[in-house]
Amino acid sequence: MIVKYERAAALTPDWDNAVRGNFYLTREFISFMENADDNKKCYYAVYSDGKIDTVFETVEQSEFNLGMFTGKRRKIKATMIYVPLSVTRAGISYGNCLAEAADFIRKIPGYKVFLNLPDVKVKGFAKGYTCPKCILEIKWKTFDEYLAALRSNYRYRYKKALAKSAPLKIRYLKSGDEFTAEMYALYEQVYNKSHIKVEKLTDRFFRGKFFKIFVMEENNVPRGFVQLIAIGDELVFEFVGVDYSVNNKYDVYISMLLEIVRYGIENGFKTIDFGQTADEAKLKLGCRHVPLYALLGHSNPIINFVCKLLAPKLQCKPFAHNFDVFKEENL
Repeated sequence: MIVKYERAAALTPDWDNAVRGNFYLTREFISFMENADDNKKCYYAVYSDGKIDTVFETVEQSEFNLGMFTGKRRKIKATMIYVPLSVTRAGISYGNCLAEAADFIRKIPGYKVFLNLPDVKVKGFAKGYTCPKCILEIKWKTFDEYLAALRSNYRYRYKKALAKSAPLKIRYLKSGDEFTAEMYALYEQVYNKSHIKVEKLTDRFFRGKFFKIFVMEENNVPRGFVQLIAIGDELVFEFVGVDYSVNNKYDVYISMLLEIVRYGIENGFKTIDFGQTADEAKLKLGCRHVPLYALLGHSNPIINFVCKLLAPKLQCKPFAHNFDVFKEENL
């Protein structure tokens, strides 16, 4: 049995038992996103033996760019099964009822797209790579130990970046109310520059209580910010804002990445999820790629067949270079 809900307030307490650690599918976060995001969403619970086994969230996208990894614009109207943040978690959490959920989703009219799944095969859907996530495993007790573990060319590069950004003050916001329109404009700079766009977040999203945000400021003027969230022993890098007019002068972006590493180490996290874009910069920090997958389907059997033919051409081609970042004794 599959039950549809159109409001988070209608979800029953046992919903959270089925999210399996995916914080972005919890009732609390879903409720927050209803107020922070303007997309139409629906929530589904798949019951087995009287208990919720599988849950998923759908989001209606009127202009999803199916060709976003090809450099071409192929806009379609699609039902998305994903967390409407482009984070590295899927929009479905499944137990024994994945096939039942997929069969239900397959019958929804039009295109359907799953994003950021693990390597799972789902009958009736084409599968391809989406952007991999970049994960840094923390093995150091201090930030200085991290720097010392790097090969000399990387250590030199990062010390140079930290020296260039020294005139900027790092300030952690005490609450979301401190997030300003100036900061949001920096997010818009990054969004507008991005080649891969799934959705644009509202300023309300950045004021959520779940997040830790730090800002790099020059004479109280924000030049960059980073939004983080702690999920258990993993620190997740969500979104960033950059003033590109001074990025080269102060090495803002690289310095903020290093501050994330510092914060993760000093606060005892085991891993840092650096997200899915700007792979080269993150791999040079010492991250490793973890592959993620997308599924594509259509309710029309003929179009669905074409989707399977096109999927290999539409999938992401991950940044392939492996950087030798750490000294041999630290590998």
